[in-house]
Amino acid sequence: MAMYRWLLRLYPASFRNEYGEEMRAVFARRRRDARTAAGVVALWFGAIADIFANAAMVHGDILKQDVRYVFRTLARTRGFALTAVVIVSLGIGATTSAFSITDYVLIRPLPFPGADRLVKVFERHPGYRRMELSPANYRDWKRVARSFEAFGAYRGLSVNLVSAGEPQRLEGAVFTADVLTALGVAPIIGRPFSEADDREGAAGVVLLSYRLWQTQFGGDPLVVGGTVKLDDEVYTVIGVMPREFYFPDRDARLWMPMRFAAAEFEDRNDNYLDSIARLRRGVSLAAARAEMDVIAAQFKQQYPKENERTDAAVFTLRDDVSEQSRVMLLALSGAAACVLLIACANLANLLLARALGRRQELAVRAALGAGRERLVRQMWRGAGGRGGSAPVAARADGAPSRRRAGGGSARPRVCGRGDRPHRSGVRTGASPASGPRSRERRPSRERARRRRPPPAIERGARRR
Repeated sequence: MAMYRWLLRLYPASFRNEYGEEMRAVFARRRRDARTAAGVVALWFGAIADIFANAAMVHGDILKQDVRYVFRTLARTRGFALTAVVIVSLGIGATTSAFSITDYVLIRPLPFPGADRLVKVFERHPGYRRMELSPANYRDWKRVARSFEAFGAYRGLSVNLVSAGEPQRLEGAVFTADVLTALGVAPIIGRPFSEADDREGAAGVVLLSYRLWQTQFGGDPLVVGGTVKLDDEVYTVIGVMPREFYFPDRDARLWMPMRFAAAEFEDRNDNYLDSIARLRRGVSLAAARAEMDVIAAQFKQQYPKENERTDAAVFTLRDDVSEQSRVMLLALSGAAACVLLIACANLANLLLARALGRRQELAVRAALGAGRERLVRQMWRGAGGRGGSAPVAARADGAPSRRRAGGGSARPRVCGRGDRPHRSGVRTGASPASGPRSRERRPSRERARRRRPPPAIERGARRR
């Protein structure tokens, strides 16, 4: 019988209180009447199957009644429901947007193969932890360094695309062939830059972004091998980069090979090159930093006038991408969490005020036979219904921020991982209901004595 009592716990408490003793008595009588082991086994199988099926039906009936009650309550108090939804949606929308951006910048892996081996190399001067490289130092450091599989340099570019219509201003970059090698990215059609393209005097070539290929050239694969006019010169299109490739930032629409004139190597203090490198397998960041410190010291001795105060600095690409915005994003997340807490507090105050105003209604319902469990459950579901409506508005609040975070410099797009505002909405809306629940947890003795209404009240309820 202990197992049967445990199985009865699958029913709601109100159902057990009303029918539990009778069900146990019936089962005990049938158990005594079972003469054989086969009869006992059949009785248990039948009882278990009935309990599972009937318990689900009872819970379903109660849920349908509570849902209808919640919708009736929301329809009857539209102003209160709308206020609660707006309060919660603002808190959830702010939190969702802040987490989406923080997740995008600080948590998600970078969209390059082996991104943990990608580093950036800088010059370090007194008072400047990170400074762009000069062409001369880039050339010499790349030639001597052994910690990197590839060591490329790049800088921004702005050109006019001259077509049949008005010229169009496009942003892009020029970089050495080693940049794509370091990033581990290749064109979806065509070929990448080669070292021959980096030589001064080589034919002009260009790589197109996927977006430019689609908008200006209609996605025609025959554009590879064709020519485009940029400013006053004609360039041959040699490839189209993948759709998700944003480098060095989301506005880049095309890329050209970087070519150095001999005069650019004469001034070691002409710093304008960014760099990207990939560590060799088995080489740690500490080892690469140690090697670059030695190399920088060697060139200090070789060029004491220009490099006297020049050291090398090596940072992971992740650190370079996130360091400047880390503090701001963490502060933004903290502020959004505070907004959500304020929304919870405001909603709790609204629900408590409403619960105080409903004391008479709850007392009448208790007098008519509604149990404590039913009252508490309906109040929880009512609060959860108001909170659960908020994520619809919260998604609308947070969508623009998530879309704006969708592209960026050397970063993945936001896909909303962990972005579940509907869960937050139900929790946010339901948690303040614990206040009204605590009141219902302690019914007065008078109310406890009147769980079954007297005949006069029962007859009046039937007439209504």
